[in-house]
Amino acid sequence: MTSLALHGVRGGLGRSALLAALGHALQGVGERVLLVDLCPSNLLGLHFNLPLDTREGWALAEREGRPYSDAMYEVLDGLCLMPFGNLPAGTRPPLPDAEAWRARQAELAEHFDWLLFDLPQLPTDTAGQSVETDVRVLVAEAEMASHLLLGRRQVEHYDLLLVNRYDPASRLQSDLLMVWRDLFRDRLPIQVVHRDEAFLEALAHKAPLGHYAPQSLACRDVQSLAVRCLTRRQS
Repeated sequence: MTSLALHGVRGGLGRSALLAALGHALQGVGERVLLVDLCPSNLLGLHFNLPLDTREGWALAEREGRPYSDAMYEVLDGLCLMPFGNLPAGTRPPLPDAEAWRARQAELAEHFDWLLFDLPQLPTDTAGQSVETDVRVLVAEAEMASHLLLGRRQVEHYDLLLVNRYDPASRLQSDLLMVWRDLFRDRLPIQVVHRDEAFLEALAHKAPLGHYAPQSLACRDVQSLAVRCLTRRQS
């Protein structure tokens, strides 16, 4: 089993939508996939028609002393989802525990080919490493906030820079992408997912991108990302 996590240089970059789309793309080529939402905002399930106020989740199961697997939903054949869930009011959400998730990954390896983590926005790189994964993808947009925040990241900790919502008609975005390709040339591969209204429409339909708009440009980008992930695992 291969584990992968998406990290955002900031919030609001469409990380959950990307993870849902990647999971769907991997499932579409016959891989067994488990998506795990580690964010207290509990948004990942929205992409699979789970209500935002879904109470059940791994965090609640953990709090009540139940097996974490109690919170697992099979949303498609070969594609499962483990939401964060909703804790009782006033309860402080737990931070991801590296040791606990290491043990869980060992248990899940028999049942899944891919374990995909949606990580919360955390203040430092050291906090972002609280869950150990085989592949670490850093998500950014080609805009100045991401550019400035990338300067604070130790990019050698990541395997790929995923530039979401890329618009080649934007002079600023084109220039920033060129700067990043030069800046990270020998340290961090870059892949883009084009700006596409299909992402927003897919969420409105409570479905992953590949289910809602399989012929969209962004879907083809995510399928390319899935192929890249599979190639990396086989190498």
